[in-house]
This record gives sequence, structure tokens and C-alpha cells, in this order.
Amino acid sequence: MGHQQEASNSSQLIEEEEEAKTIPWTREQVMAFRLAEPSVTVWKVVFSQVLVGLLLTFVAWLIGAKASNVVSLGYGALCVVLPSAVFARGITSKWSSLNPGAGVTGFFLWEFVKVLMTIVMLLMSQSWVDDLSWPMMVLGLIITMKVYWLSFLWGRKGK
Repeated sequence: MGHQQEASNSSQLIEEEEEAKTIPWTREQVMAFRLAEPSVTVWKVVFSQVLVGLLLTFVAWLIGAKASNVVSLGYGALCVVLPSAVFARGITSKWSSLNPGAGVTGFFLWEFVKVLMTIVMLLMSQSWVDDLSWPMMVLGLIITMKVYWLSFLWGRKGK
């Protein structure tokens, strides 16, 4: 009996010490943290993908690539940007922010829609783009998809 009481007292002391260590932040501390560590929104990621896709297509056109290669490159970027924009719109909707459960459900639902939309766009590319260059389309897709890090760099400008 004495051993159980010691264990109970010990766990109460540990809980009290943890509560004493956890001090809630003030409004000013939260604001200072948000200024020092800006968040990256999903729209910043989409915006960086749009910029890189446009820049990539423009550079290909500028260096004189064949028109079909430029269009294929742009379409590859579009296969990333459009589904990402639909995803961003979906997860930032009012419905997705009702409660945590709706947020998680919304995230998975819109991620599924994004992946499905990308697959459909890739499967339809041969009929939608004349003289499609698969290597150029895949290049545009990969480069545009991998620029999410740009938005993180933009979010940390002051550092």
C-alpha cells in the first residue's frame, strides 16, 4: 500500500513540475514569434509553382525551342499548377476549417482530387497537345513540382 502511495505522490510531483515549466505565451510573444517565423501558406506554394512554370516556358521559348517542346513543357507545368490550385482552394474552404476532423478529411479528399486530376491530365495529354514531347512534358512537370522549397525561402526573407 505504501509503495502505491509513493508512486502516486511521485507522479503528482512530476505533473506539477511539468505544469510549472509550461508557461502560456502572451499575445505579444505569439505576435513576435509569428513575425520572426512567418508561415508558408499553400497559396505561396501554388504561386511559386506558377512563377517557375511560366519562367521555364518563357526560357524555352526564348532559347528557340520547337513550339511543340515549349507547349509540352508548359503543359507539364500546368499538370502541377492546376491540381495544386484546386487542392489549395479545397483545403482553404470554409468547410475544411469547421473543425479538426473536417480539416483532416478535407485534406485527404482534396489530395485525392489533386492526384486524380494530375493523372487524368497526364493521360489526356497525348490528345490535348499536338506533337507532344514526353521528355519536355515530364521535365516541366518535375521542375514545377519540386519548387515548393522556393516558397519556404520566400517565407524566411528576413533571416
